[in-house]
Amino acid sequence: MELLWPLLFVVVAFYLILLRPVLSQQRRRRRDLSKLAVGDEVLTSGGFYATVRAIRTREDGPLEILLEVAPGVELRATAEAIQIVTSSAADAEPDGARDATDETDAR
Repeated sequence: MELLWPLLFVVVAFYLILLRPVLSQQRRRRRDLSKLAVGDEVLTSGGFYATVRAIRTREDGPLEILLEVAPGVELRATAEAIQIVTSSAADAEPDGARDATDETDAR
C-alpha cells in the first residue's frame, strides 16, 4: 500500500505533464486539417508559409495539397507537411466589406 500512492502520483504526473499536451496538439492538428480549405494560409513543417490552392483526394494515396509559396511558385504536399493553419480563408473579410461598415458607423 505504501508503494501504491507514489506510483499513482507518477502515473498521473506523466499523463498531465507529457501525454496530455501531445494528445491535445494532435487533436487540434486533426481538427485544423479537417477544416482546411482553398485560400487558407498554412505553415509547413519545412518552415514555409504558403497558401492552399487546391486539395485533391486520391484513392490510392494520401491527401494531396497544392501550396503556393510565392506568386507562380506552387508545391505539391501531403497533409502531414502542414504544421499549423495560420489564417483561414473563411475568417478573412472580403475586400470592401470593411469600408462599407466604416461609412455606416461614421453617420
